[in-house]
Amino acid sequence: MATTAFCNSAKKELLQGYHCFNATTTGITANTHATTTLDNISSLTGVSVGMTVSGNNVAAGAVVANVVSSTSVLLSIASTGTATANAVTFSGDVFKMALIIATPTGTYNGAVTNYGTGSGSPTTSNMGTDEVSGTGYSAGGTVLTNVIPSLSSNVGITQFSPNPSWTSATFTSSAAEIYNTSLRGEGVAGRSISIHDFGGSQSVSSGTFTVVMPTYSSTLALLRIA
Repeated sequence: MATTAFCNSAKKELLQGYHCFNATTTGITANTHATTTLDNISSLTGVSVGMTVSGNNVAAGAVVANVVSSTSVLLSIASTGTATANAVTFSGDVFKMALIIATPTGTYNGAVTNYGTGSGSPTTSNMGTDEVSGTGYSAGGTVLTNVIPSLSSNVGITQFSPNPSWTSATFTSSAAEIYNTSLRGEGVAGRSISIHDFGGSQSVSSGTFTVVMPTYSSTLALLRIA
């Protein structure tokens, strides 16, 4: 069974800075140096500590370690060279949606803590054999596209856009789990964010299975903190 819920562990982890829902930010320019300094940044809107950074001369795996000013940050790894007005990209954590079978043996609610390996017996930390398996579906689910969190009627909201979908698909699902694939916090990837019950089994046969995101508002957005 599944019950729509904001996972309890994610509520705590969000306040501890374990999850970054910021959208990928492109079209930014900055100066790189053979140090950890990234300066003369054209915009830091939607950028926060922990976001991954990529671009010419930016070392693989580099993240924002510290925001020094409105135009400068320190990276976790020194850049490999110097460049002026270099194009860089800042990215939030990578979230996925995994689908749950029609009649799961596990219980999916706010107590779920982790997606797990996608195999074995279902537990609160491992979806295991309760994950959908069928044509057009790959274990682990599909990558979601982040939307920069915002405030609506004094409620912090975020969700994902566009709607996640699976094409040329044949399977049945009753619910979904959203989880964070990025290695954050306690060094554990796959931390659960939320469970979403579909209100019954939903099937597709040689077609497209789409999970429709709700209206992006203070009362309906997928994830809300009042």
